[in-house]
Amino acid sequence: MDNNQPKEARYSRKLEQRCKISKYKINKQYKSIQLGKQYFIRMDLLSFSCVRPHTIFSKTYYLKVMEDEVIISAFNNFKNPKYIIELKLTTQILWKIGKQNLKAFGIFYQNKIKYFEAQHSYLEQFKKMIGGRVIYRNMASFYEPIQFIGEGMSAKVFRSIEKQTNKAVAVKMIKQEFGREEQALDIVRTEVKILQSLDHPNIIKVLEVYENDQTFWIVQEFVQGTPLSEILKQKLPTEQIKMIMIGLLNTVSYLQSLRIVHRDIKPENIIVQKDSSIKVIDFGFAANLKFGSVSSVCGTPGYYAPEVLRQKESSFNSDMFSVGVVLFNLITNQPMLKSKMYKAQQYVADEEAADLLKQMLEVDPVKRFTAQQALEHPYFKGFQSINEKQDNQCSSEHQILQQQMQNNQQQQYQPKKSNKSLDAKTIKSLRTTNIIDL
Repeated sequence: MDNNQPKEARYSRKLEQRCKISKYKINKQYKSIQLGKQYFIRMDLLSFSCVRPHTIFSKTYYLKVMEDEVIISAFNNFKNPKYIIELKLTTQILWKIGKQNLKAFGIFYQNKIKYFEAQHSYLEQFKKMIGGRVIYRNMASFYEPIQFIGEGMSAKVFRSIEKQTNKAVAVKMIKQEFGREEQALDIVRTEVKILQSLDHPNIIKVLEVYENDQTFWIVQEFVQGTPLSEILKQKLPTEQIKMIMIGLLNTVSYLQSLRIVHRDIKPENIIVQKDSSIKVIDFGFAANLKFGSVSSVCGTPGYYAPEVLRQKESSFNSDMFSVGVVLFNLITNQPMLKSKMYKAQQYVADEEAADLLKQMLEVDPVKRFTAQQALEHPYFKGFQSINEKQDNQCSSEHQILQQQMQNNQQQQYQPKKSNKSLDAKTIKSLRTTNIIDL
């Protein structure tokens, strides 16, 4: 600095420099905050230490679960990770169990299985956190089959019990005999990926995925309720019909907002719970139209939309035709035969219900009502959604119906400690493990 400058000029220069330094510090801090925020988004969801057992000595590693991968490093700052596990449905994880608790998890690395031991509590969190995002191997160590529930074209469903918690789950079995291994894996991958992208109270949730004995198993939440196909055996009051339809339309509206089509909406895939809320199950045929159209005929005869049969592909609004058929079933207690398809409203006395049916069963998917349009139809005007608190008591007829449904559910889903309903081949498959439990 030039000392010959006037004192005021030197002071001004120093002040300017300090301001620049302060500004630099502020910017630096702001960037670090931004980086910190970015790091927080990418930060580990779970961290714990684990031990890789060796014959002579064991080595400690540090594990961190990220959004799309698991990092295992010899350093607690996670530099230079030794192993990186991708969280996708081509990654396989094995488990070792002690007398009661989880003891270790295993990964495939360079054609070998490498095990890592850790505290049971951490392993439990780890297993739940990555459940459904990778494939586990030894299912029989964790679940016990109790009851056969039903089957479709490519899958069977069993009610099972989680051994440690005694919690009921629904286990969907997809055998590779329904297609080559890659085809079966594609079915599993598509269904699980779609279910993981959904978050709606009326849609079933996937918990874990297993593979063993040439079979894939999708573990899902168990829904305590009655299939709509069973409820249709009795005449329902109008209020009950509207409650069920509002739940179904809200679900389809949510799917349409994400451009996802279920492609197999029918009474068998709608579970009605005690409070008349619903759960939509079986997303085995579901597709995401964000990635283009799907060109295969999927679903159940009598419920496909006309464009599915005519053009061999589903539209954004194909599910709404199926929902219209379900409404026809609910109002008339009859199947909608092909002869009734284009004049279904003539079989319905209620004018508003008939008009809604006409709009939902429109042949042209562009003109057909969307789920949101259906919800705004006069048929539902003034009717309280099941998701809102109801101040007024339900009619005595509705209460009697709910009591009947509850009694039926208790009889139908009474726990059975028996595998008599399961065939010997299935029992063997369920009990097959890939890793011998310790």
